[in-house]
Amino acid sequence: MLTPEQRDRFQRDGYIVIPNFKSADEIARLRARAGEIVDAFDPAESRAIFTTRDQARASDAWFLGSDNTIRCFFEEEAFGPDGQLKQAKALSINKIGHAMHDLDPVFKAFTHDAKLAAAARDLGLEQPQIWQSM
Repeated sequence: MLTPEQRDRFQRDGYIVIPNFKSADEIARLRARAGEIVDAFDPAESRAIFTTRDQARASDAWFLGSDNTIRCFFEEEAFGPDGQLKQAKALSINKIGHAMHDLDPVFKAFTHDAKLAAAARDLGLEQPQIWQSM
């Protein structure tokens, strides 16, 4: 599936870009589903903020419990001093994680695609597995 040049580039750079690897329709379905997940998320459920700078926040119960579910995490500056979102919820979400690839049918179809497994094998992975999705 991958060319020798793509494999070499991956070894050199740690990533490759494969134009048209996924169709525009597949990408549109993923984006629409992510929007639905965010729309359904109630900020009163959690105001967890995702940051790579403050490890105490990254180890709170909401984050640690997200390994086997689907949860939304806010941007660092999503909330104003009054505790309210400073902008629309959809613009305040940093990421959705971490088990969409197993629990959501749209994300599952995207990640459990035979083309993705073939590309991973071409890169030298003997038994490619998906551990988390964001």
